[in-house]
Amino acid sequence: MSWMSKVQCGLCCGALAATLGYSQMARAQAVPTDASGGCPIAPATVASFFESGAVSLNGVVKPADSTLILAPNCGFFQWTEQMYLWLTSPAPASYGGGSHIMFSPQFFTVSPEDSSGRRTFIQNSPRLPINMFLRAMELGPHGLPIVMSRTGQVVEVQHERRGLKPPVIKLANGKTLLASKIAVARKTEQGTLALFDVKGAQIKPKLLKLTPAIRPRAMLTPEHSAMVVPMKAFKEAIQARKVIISKIPIFIDPAGNVIDVEPGQADSGVLLSQNGALIYYITAVNDVFAYHRSMQGAGVIPFNTGLAFPMTAADVAPVVAFAAGKGHAIKDPTALAIETKSSWMDASAVANPADYVQVSAVVPTFDKSNPNSWVPNGQATLKLVMLGLHVVGSTNGHGEMVWGTFEHLGNAPNATYAYNSTSGLKTIAQNTSGSWLFTPNGSAGPFNTTSNSWTGSAITGSPVSAAAVLRAKPWGSNDGGNPANAAGLNTQVISANASVISQLDPADVRRNYFQLGTTWTIGGAAPNGGNEVGTNHLANATMETFAQGATPSDPSANCFSCHTTNKVSVSHVYRELKPLP
Repeated sequence: MSWMSKVQCGLCCGALAATLGYSQMARAQAVPTDASGGCPIAPATVASFFESGAVSLNGVVKPADSTLILAPNCGFFQWTEQMYLWLTSPAPASYGGGSHIMFSPQFFTVSPEDSSGRRTFIQNSPRLPINMFLRAMELGPHGLPIVMSRTGQVVEVQHERRGLKPPVIKLANGKTLLASKIAVARKTEQGTLALFDVKGAQIKPKLLKLTPAIRPRAMLTPEHSAMVVPMKAFKEAIQARKVIISKIPIFIDPAGNVIDVEPGQADSGVLLSQNGALIYYITAVNDVFAYHRSMQGAGVIPFNTGLAFPMTAADVAPVVAFAAGKGHAIKDPTALAIETKSSWMDASAVANPADYVQVSAVVPTFDKSNPNSWVPNGQATLKLVMLGLHVVGSTNGHGEMVWGTFEHLGNAPNATYAYNSTSGLKTIAQNTSGSWLFTPNGSAGPFNTTSNSWTGSAITGSPVSAAAVLRAKPWGSNDGGNPANAAGLNTQVISANASVISQLDPADVRRNYFQLGTTWTIGGAAPNGGNEVGTNHLANATMETFAQGATPSDPSANCFSCHTTNKVSVSHVYRELKPLP
């Protein structure tokens, strides 16, 4: 994969505008302030997050105590809020310095795969810039890039390698045809795929028959638990090969059937802002994660390992002792194992960089003289602004990890959503008007599709260009075609957001980000396609852009569609990482 990072599956949703003093953007998402009930976080609790015991401008926040049992659902949303504030706090001397705690020496950047498929822990240093990379598409259960079928199944795209026979497709008439014999591929007005031979005759492939995968709605609160229905379609990904015809990717299953994937999805899709700035990514883990992995030795951890992340104080104690033997003092053992993934762009490409979390980083640069093929030509050190952040960590009883995510409120608009307000059920209509980083003013779509792709040696497109982005599952809940269906969960996340944002200092840059939601499994069991709860349709518009569907009722991946265990293999980087010296 050379120098590109792999950003895994994951998570989504909406934020505050006028009350944030966010005046430089023509429009930004608004976190409603009139939610009825839900999961508001009390002022005394928010104050207790801070090391000083009081809310302060850019104050240092403590990590949540992950050894405690979290009460659904509010306890999980609160855990995510505190962890976000901790990770983005300025790093004090007690952490070894650095721009933010997640980039302090208590954390390690995870390198991309080397030629042997292994990764390396790189301890952060306040004296050195960190390294970020371009996006590679989300990884499926077997560590391969994914796309989504129209019916909602996860499709893993195999790496092409020497010795493979040329791909063959089945035709509707029962015959077969080398994929190389297809001369032209086009998108129809309906958005489907049309194929033609060199003479212009249309080729009708046999499509893989798939039953629509309807994700089960599951809500678990102290007052109510809803039935959940196992969904086998999300347990295992369909394996496919990819061929590119007329710059459109076509996906073929092992039997030669063409998989109906909405044209515009790319398994190595590259995201650009509307003004053409590339989006960069980084994965970082805390010292508990790093030393827990290092305790296991040099070999690659088997996918079916029974090894789990620390979930209690007793579990983490041996990790603390091991790290001490290596000369490292783990400062926050009760945070347990933390993994973060975040998205960034050049600060000079936004009108209001002071409204963002910032960091200096080394990023790849490109020769863009050919609009259809941007070729790597070196590196540069840039000031970057943070667009999105995945917050993932083990907690008491949850080896599958708790998955939460945040975005900057100026990224993209929301699709229509509903929540319970003090005046009753309220629906907020989709509105794309305004100056968004990823969405043209007033865009009517199509949304969340791209022709950009990383080939291994260049970014290609027709031309390389920005996609129109819509946050299709606001607050991480699928409305099933009826926005009222998800109102309860929406209300919980909205109320947690609004209460925390309103209590932060008006000048604190962390106010400009919002939690999209958090998901976990019932009782910490391995995900089975039906036991994922919380906001279980999370999709961050900057990291799962092309796998979130185009509308609220479209099928979409959930974090646990790709992270399918409650053992350490739930992390797609853990198994391949080399131990620390």
